[in-house]
Amino acid sequence: MWLIACSFAGMIVNSPVYGEQNASDPYDIHEKLNQEKHNLEKLLTQLQILETQPETGTQTGRQDNSRLVNESPIIIKPNENIVLTKEVGEYGVPVYSIEATQVTVTDALQALSASFGKSIIVDDDIDSAYLSSYTNISIQKSPLQDILEVILGTRGLEFTQDEDSIFITSLAKLDVDTASEYYRGKSVQFYQKAQIKYPNDRRVLKAYFELGNYYYDLGFNFLALQEYKMVVEKYRGSPLAKESLFKIGCCYSNLNDQESARRTYFRFIYGYPNDPLVDDALLSIGDSLMNQGFFRRAIDIYERVIREFPHEETAAKAQFNIAKTHMKMGNYRSALQVLLHAREKYYSDQMRSEIEYQIGSCLYLLNEYQDAGNVLGYLLTTEPEGKFVEDALFLLGDCFYRENNYLAAFQIFQKAIESYPQNNKVPYGVYCMGKSLNAMNMPESAIKTFREGIQAYPKNDYVREMALEIGKCYFDKGDYRLACNAFESFITQYPDDELVHESMVRMADALFCDKKHKEAVNNYLKLLKNNNEEKVRRYAFTRIGDCYKSIGQLGDAAKAYQTGLGIDINATPEVLHEDGSSGALTR
Repeated sequence: MWLIACSFAGMIVNSPVYGEQNASDPYDIHEKLNQEKHNLEKLLTQLQILETQPETGTQTGRQDNSRLVNESPIIIKPNENIVLTKEVGEYGVPVYSIEATQVTVTDALQALSASFGKSIIVDDDIDSAYLSSYTNISIQKSPLQDILEVILGTRGLEFTQDEDSIFITSLAKLDVDTASEYYRGKSVQFYQKAQIKYPNDRRVLKAYFELGNYYYDLGFNFLALQEYKMVVEKYRGSPLAKESLFKIGCCYSNLNDQESARRTYFRFIYGYPNDPLVDDALLSIGDSLMNQGFFRRAIDIYERVIREFPHEETAAKAQFNIAKTHMKMGNYRSALQVLLHAREKYYSDQMRSEIEYQIGSCLYLLNEYQDAGNVLGYLLTTEPEGKFVEDALFLLGDCFYRENNYLAAFQIFQKAIESYPQNNKVPYGVYCMGKSLNAMNMPESAIKTFREGIQAYPKNDYVREMALEIGKCYFDKGDYRLACNAFESFITQYPDDELVHESMVRMADALFCDKKHKEAVNNYLKLLKNNNEEKVRRYAFTRIGDCYKSIGQLGDAAKAYQTGLGIDINATPEVLHEDGSSGALTR
């Protein structure tokens, strides 16, 4: 395990920092923007069809003309200044030629629309001056995209297209960071326009459904729920009603309304028993039951998924969820057995990482740290860029720490924190690094690490433990004065904390080791007044006896030892003095 850790520690330096991935990566933004454009194109085409319904015959005619292109070129002369030719080029790809003299951009676009049978939709926000200017065009046998780029690109316009339409907008709008939001907003506007303008047209259900999808993708589950419900209530026979019903269950799950989610999923299963999404609905029902703590019922549902859909991906997910349910129940051994079975039956490149990580987690929870470290170390070495690298790295560091392999623990936690500084386990990692340094007899480095952790994460729960550890570090290096100051500072800052009694004991011990015996006695007596545990009581009286013995008050020392052993059973902290006098141990 140590060799694996060393090799991984050296390798992780060049690993990508998942915790610091830039959400505005140009490639990701481009992909997201293209998707938004594509969705908007389809939407605008649907809306245009609604507005031009009587022209169905014309559209059919265009389709017929497009089929004739294979036989002979099509020549279109919309006016004396424009000549368009459409023909089949090499490899059967349609190409276009255009000759135009002193024509407006609008006229050229209208001619192109008539030639290739696509609707051209211009963004309402584009200044009409862009399209009313005159131009001369001469392009021979070029793809449609090249012609549009020549006509529109020089005017700062951009276009996107699909099978039915071309949408033209301004490049300036795509230069802002919110370009995708712009397209999404325009889409919503058109969907809402369709709902208002054509409330009784059956085809407007597409607007409800797609608008619901937009809200769902944005995380506005309540708004999405209303749109999906409209589809289910008004258009029951539509295939979109079936999809909407399933999405309603998803919305309820996301809104944490588990009962409504289960009712919806059961309604879906009973209404569409042969639908491919039935296994997903059952899996979601199991998840809902598990989230509410109905663990046995959840396991029954997961087993049904495995039994009825053994060859589907959901069967593997159900197997994993059975293991997770056992883990929530504290049955780590049972969870491990389920995961080992999943390793044999569902092992694949996609699922390998999760299987190995969960097996390592179960072994960790069973306190089998060496075996857990071996599994996690192998996972990190073979898949340094896998999905579970981040969590596995922190867990591996904890395995080393609990095995008292402090050097390996320090190195792994250090790499984990450097690679994933935003992980919520970072404060714990800093705490373990400091503890490891102190265990390796490097108290100064440990103190520095703890102080940096306190400064970086002032509101984290581990801050108080780091503050207590600073006192321990000073104590271990023999600087009892600074140790006493650190413990006293902890007591003042966290007077109601569960660790305050430990801090009081250690402060008194620091005074004792610093040969300040009377002050130590007073602090042990304060501890006795605040803590009635038998173990603490015996320890405090024994230390009080040691203090009196050190200063030569042997009678008081004997009484303290007797009280600690339970011989003087009537001695109680309430009747003890705090002045260090011999009366401190008498009634």
